[in-house]
Amino acid sequence: MSADKILSFRLLLGFSIGLGLALVFQIFNFPVKPLLSGAHLIGEVFLRGIFMLILPLTLPMLLLGIQRLTETGVMGRIGFHTLWTVLTLTAIAALIGLVLANLMLPGALLSPQARTLLFERFGSSSLQPKALTPEFFLTLLPKNPLHEMAMAFTSGQQGGLLAVVSFTILMGIALAKLPAEQTQPLYHLLELLYRASAWLLFLIMRWIAPFGIAALIFQAVLSLGWEFFLILGAYAGTVAVGLLIHGLGVYSIFLRVGAQVSPLKTLRGSAPALLMAFSSASSNATLPTSLKVAVERLGIASPVAQFILTLGATVNQNGTALYEGVTLLFLMQVFGVPLSLPEQALVIALAILIAIGAAGVPGGSLPLLAGVLPTFGVPSAAIALIYGIDRLLDMMRTTVNVYGDLVIAAYLNRLYYGSAGDTGSA
Repeated sequence: MSADKILSFRLLLGFSIGLGLALVFQIFNFPVKPLLSGAHLIGEVFLRGIFMLILPLTLPMLLLGIQRLTETGVMGRIGFHTLWTVLTLTAIAALIGLVLANLMLPGALLSPQARTLLFERFGSSSLQPKALTPEFFLTLLPKNPLHEMAMAFTSGQQGGLLAVVSFTILMGIALAKLPAEQTQPLYHLLELLYRASAWLLFLIMRWIAPFGIAALIFQAVLSLGWEFFLILGAYAGTVAVGLLIHGLGVYSIFLRVGAQVSPLKTLRGSAPALLMAFSSASSNATLPTSLKVAVERLGIASPVAQFILTLGATVNQNGTALYEGVTLLFLMQVFGVPLSLPEQALVIALAILIAIGAAGVPGGSLPLLAGVLPTFGVPSAAIALIYGIDRLLDMMRTTVNVYGDLVIAAYLNRLYYGSAGDTGSA
């Protein structure tokens, strides 16, 4: 069994144990106070381990991502065309997630009494979302970036993680303009920092997360009772419906109109890569299979397949963008935070940014997501509500991500090579 499958099993086992224990204690009315303090400690250890890696993951990912995108831009028309296609499809995916979250309102199913208990469990109800005023946009340009990094997750934060991100993007653009021989040592150091942080995250997910998830689910179920299943099921259903609409609807239209190939034949030909993506929940781990499928089963030219699939494994995260948008809105609904249309547009932008910057390890997007929650008046610790079911949703959204890479490759293959190989003409 691969490491990714072992991790999936451990996380699902932790979720099941926490859920089962909570139900037993609730059904038989066993005393829970002695266990709650221990569960709180274990859950807090897990969350702190995740939070401590937000900045070490975010900064290198953004700087390295901008460097790679800059390198792509100088590779000619195909690089520019790829990026615009990726961004367009990612924006559509995030928009689908936002519309579904507003229509289905999965977090609004929670009762006011349960919401009060959640605030007691995860954070103060005095936490207020930042309105989109001129002052808010000023906080995105920090006077002291180091101060914002130190205060990003405290009550005294001003711009928070968003200010750190905006500064990092500006610095990344500036670094990309410098000669490569001067910046290469820094990028090498950033790559090492990213890999070390990703390794620590994987370690936490492997050894601490199963216990932490069990503890957090145990607390959540005891606090919410049967409402926990109601809102979690509605949330998972919203994500699943959105992924199906994007994967089978948007991609099929794009294949038929843009790539001028048969969506059904493309889907059948992509099956080995999609199965690998679903089982591993990792675009990077699926890359060798995707390359083989693209060339041998879909008839995509090798240069196009290698360039687009390698780039897509990092930046083309349509499924993740949809998932992040739904998750942000779901948690805001759970905690009773209203959002205006401009603020929801900001949610879309953040979903795209988080999707592109997500770490290439299972669960890598959740630390970033937790970091931006305080901007909208939701405690960072609220991410615990979805950690238990995240692994299943991770498998689903990774499948959509990988299929999106193959869809874009088929489209650009037609543009630059004029044929679609084994996918069949429209």
